[in-house]
Amino acid sequence: MGLFDYIVEKTFKVPPEILYRHECLDSGILEGDMLPSLPPGTPVYCHFTLNVAEHSGICIGDRIVHLDGNGHIISSTPHDFLARLDGRNLAVNIYYAAIGKNQPLSNASIARRALKAIGSYRNYHILTDNCHGFCIRCINGESSCLSAWSIRSVENAITSVFGTDDWRWRCWDGWR
Repeated sequence: MGLFDYIVEKTFKVPPEILYRHECLDSGILEGDMLPSLPPGTPVYCHFTLNVAEHSGICIGDRIVHLDGNGHIISSTPHDFLARLDGRNLAVNIYYAAIGKNQPLSNASIARRALKAIGSYRNYHILTDNCHGFCIRCINGESSCLSAWSIRSVENAITSVFGTDDWRWRCWDGWR
């Protein structure tokens, strides 16, 4: 995925099949990939700053709720979700959590927590209170989340809450 993953893989000798177990597999376009909107409560992410990091949020239909870099929890169109850094982010794809034959992983409680947070403010910090921490709080319902500085933390929360490790990120093309 990003620079962080490369450093972890090389420094700690983590096998790629473990580190990238939820990586989007290119198996062609499946039906779920072309949905114009995702079920409310579906975790999503996009690459950020030349694939060095990722930006995550919770999809609520045709909008994405996420914590921006100024600490505001906002609801954005998929286009605006990608156009971070005043449009200088080069990301072009949004990925969604899916299981089976591309069934989006979603949960109404996750959607409710994300919707309830819109308009609130957090003391944003790139390492300790960021978009991934916001997603994890929405996913697991806990009020705090420390050290969520990688998409891997979001993946662990998804695996824990949905009770399965048999899921993958899929490229969501239907919003375009």
